[in-house]
Amino acid sequence: MRKLAVRKLAWVPAFFALRIGVAVGLLKLSASFLPVSGFAVFSQLTLFSALLGALALCGAQNGVVRQAAASADREELMRTQSAAFAIWSAAAPMALLAVLAGRDWVSTILLGTPADGPAVLAIAALALVGAPSGIWCAVLTGRKQVALSLCAQAAGLAAGAAGAAWRIMAHDAAGAALAFAAGPLVTSCVALPLTLRLGLPLLPRHWRWAPVKTLLRYSAAFAATTGYAAVVAFGLRWLYREHFGATQLGYWLASSRVSDMSTQLLGLFMIQMFVPHMAMVPDEGGRRAFLIRCWAAGAGVMSCALLVFSVGQGALIHLFLSDAYLPAASIIQVYMVGDVLRVWPSLAMHTAFANGQPLRYAGIEAGALTVMALVAASLTLAGDPAAPQTGYVVAYALAALAVSIAFLLRPVRPAIA
Repeated sequence: MRKLAVRKLAWVPAFFALRIGVAVGLLKLSASFLPVSGFAVFSQLTLFSALLGALALCGAQNGVVRQAAASADREELMRTQSAAFAIWSAAAPMALLAVLAGRDWVSTILLGTPADGPAVLAIAALALVGAPSGIWCAVLTGRKQVALSLCAQAAGLAAGAAGAAWRIMAHDAAGAALAFAAGPLVTSCVALPLTLRLGLPLLPRHWRWAPVKTLLRYSAAFAATTGYAAVVAFGLRWLYREHFGATQLGYWLASSRVSDMSTQLLGLFMIQMFVPHMAMVPDEGGRRAFLIRCWAAGAGVMSCALLVFSVGQGALIHLFLSDAYLPAASIIQVYMVGDVLRVWPSLAMHTAFANGQPLRYAGIEAGALTVMALVAASLTLAGDPAAPQTGYVVAYALAALAVSIAFLLRPVRPAIA
């Protein structure tokens, strides 16, 4: 039984390695075959697709996992699935209508021109139609079919990446984003028959308000955080491009993509190791000791990444991006300083998550994003091209300071004998 559990757990780092490999591969291809402005188009449209895919389910995937795991019988499992599809059937059409009505405006915000409105609409349609793949994979995960769930996700990721690579090498940035957005359709084709094996119907049955309300409660913090982060990011990018142009925006996007890879590793550590262990540590002294060990591990890994990049930045940019991005070296370096500082608030957020406090989890992230937005927007308006990375570092430095003060001032309550 233990060997089986270890084998199932091994699928998680394997899938994460695939995600990183795809991200690095597409990053290298897009940096090599697309101009810097084309790289910005591909990045913006891909991020837009991911945002719509998450919002189409109102961030309910984690709630589906939890409810599917807690289902006592097939009937209860069907109610969870039906509730998730009820959320999707309400949210997806509204999102699609909004994009349809404002596609030129969205294109202008993302890309600086309304000419790509049709591409924006097509990507939105694909993202929203492919969103049910998240429901089926969440059901599989909740029913302890982790390997099958990750296999379905891997199939969609690989298919989308292959299509995107084909269009990137044809110098078609918008087409590459469109191909990548089609990946969840492949995931759906793989995950649906696997879900039917659990005895669930092909078409969801009638839904009830109580399971929908439960899923929405689980997803509220996630959806609010994701939506707010997206609004801040896209708004700042629009403002930045208006002041400094598409090429400078491309440097910023490349730097943030590099930063995303290291923060994804931090997030994987938090979800897979920190949260489960934190929930099981009974006394306050033990929790503080565990927090310190995790802080040392997280800050150490991030600091090592910063040191490696600082020593070999030219060679690394040439290997993973292209020489056109050498001017972004200092931006990437500053972002990686921010990644080190981000360990503090990440620990605080996931401690709140482990304690069952989703509002506090969302509040910490929203507070840091607000400070970053205010600093970055102010410096952009003042004409400082270093505005994004400065805002990132200032926001997470202040967050790290606040978390450290709260940690030091928190009294250590003795364990109950």
